[in-house]
Amino acid sequence: MYRRIFSCIAAVLLIGTLFGCNQISQYSLSEQAINKYLSDYTEKGNRSFNLNGLINADLSLNNLNAKIGRGEPNKVTLSGNAVFAVSSILGKQDANLQLTINARPDFDPVKGAIYLKDLELVDYDLQTSQGAVKNVKTFIPLLNSALQQYFNDQPVYVLNPNNSALEATAQKLAKGIEVKEGKIVFEFIK
Repeated sequence: MYRRIFSCIAAVLLIGTLFGCNQISQYSLSEQAINKYLSDYTEKGNRSFNLNGLINADLSLNNLNAKIGRGEPNKVTLSGNAVFAVSSILGKQDANLQLTINARPDFDPVKGAIYLKDLELVDYDLQTSQGAVKNVKTFIPLLNSALQQYFNDQPVYVLNPNNSALEATAQKLAKGIEVKEGKIVFEFIK
């Protein structure tokens, strides 16, 4: 008799677990989580770039803040500060920019990482210690190119299985993402 009761309880628990697992089919990553990641990992040191084979640029980003799916659908708007130094045969130019970029988040399931693609510099406020920037029309495309290279290599978030069981599941089962207002949703494959 106890064996039958135990078998019934075990069956109910198993069925409940199976149905419960089917209800968890996605993981949401909040703006706060991405902003914390950006603060912890992206703002460490300078990155150097060789642009067009003739120009060297150093880029350092700080005070980054992501807004997901708010300004434009399916886009991340990233604002912050960029310290940008360009060296070429024409001399050296340093700039400090408050900038805003729009980009499409792209998920690499092998790395479990989100990168920014199709980056577009939509707003900037340029300050330099030397006063007016020489050749602003050539300077901004160089900055845009450096930002594109930076975010092609530097993810804005990497899934970490140590953060939670759901994030570990997303790292194993997610094949793509969907942008919703205020969050990125990882849909699990079934």
